[in-house]
Amino acid sequence: MEPLGPGDSKAFSYLSLIVIGTGLTFSLLFHLMVRESSDEELSAQVDEQADLLGPKITQRTIRCWLTNKKFYLVGLMYMFTRLAVNVPQVYLPLYLTSSLNLKKESIAYYPLMMLICSVIGSFLTRPLSKYAGKRITYVLGAVLVIGSSFWFQFQPKSNACPTYGATALIGAGSSIMLIMSLSMTADLIGVHTNTGAFVYGSMSLLDKISNGIVIALIQHFHPDHCTPVDCPTARYYRYTMSAIPGGAALLGAVATLVLAIAAARARAQAPDSGSNPGQIQQAEGSNSNSDVISNPVREIENNSQEQ
Repeated sequence: MEPLGPGDSKAFSYLSLIVIGTGLTFSLLFHLMVRESSDEELSAQVDEQADLLGPKITQRTIRCWLTNKKFYLVGLMYMFTRLAVNVPQVYLPLYLTSSLNLKKESIAYYPLMMLICSVIGSFLTRPLSKYAGKRITYVLGAVLVIGSSFWFQFQPKSNACPTYGATALIGAGSSIMLIMSLSMTADLIGVHTNTGAFVYGSMSLLDKISNGIVIALIQHFHPDHCTPVDCPTARYYRYTMSAIPGGAALLGAVATLVLAIAAARARAQAPDSGSNPGQIQQAEGSNSNSDVISNPVREIENNSQEQ
């Protein structure tokens, strides 16, 4: 087996140019073909939304977000989701070449399978969230990632073909987790669109910092020596591909379940907060599979009365 080396730098240079060129092309097509709403149209949409929601709706400030427990729970969920998505993308090639001793061509085939299954998983999110709810769909994606982690851990070197199954599971599962986490972040923002950029920016900042710290720690504890008799590097990448994505998916699922419990408690306490009984009954009679984090109108009214 011919390992990766300096002789492959030319191929990686071509690959980088292809990726950059493709990204620039589609970015240009996006800006040329996607029509942006004018200020007048945006103002009309905001006015229409305000008329539908009523005069009691007040926008949240950054200070309000910083004192909101759900803001931190969704942030943790998004952080763990990004860890489950990004770490396998970084270390899968090293796992294939070091832990399974596959040919260097494998770093193209197996990630391609993961990306194809990610696309398939993205198409499954809509029907799954419609019938099972967003939180259950997220947990389902986390279960797929955890299953792939066990598969990576116990995958033998003698027959590497089943590794396609592990990459398919982690591709579909991580895609479902990411889409659902973004959807639940949008639900958290709800009608508070004036500070929506702060929420998304905070999630992204937490994601980048956590990924950087985790990857730095992985590299810091990387074993230095590898002999023909014993190669701790191979075991290290195997543990990395199993423990980090699986652990992140498990913690993300726990954060999602805590969100579900918090939402259930909020609905149970809603009648005691002085809300309109008709609105409560209407909310309880709506689709039970809808996993909006909480009813934004009722939540804002409750917060206003508490203040």
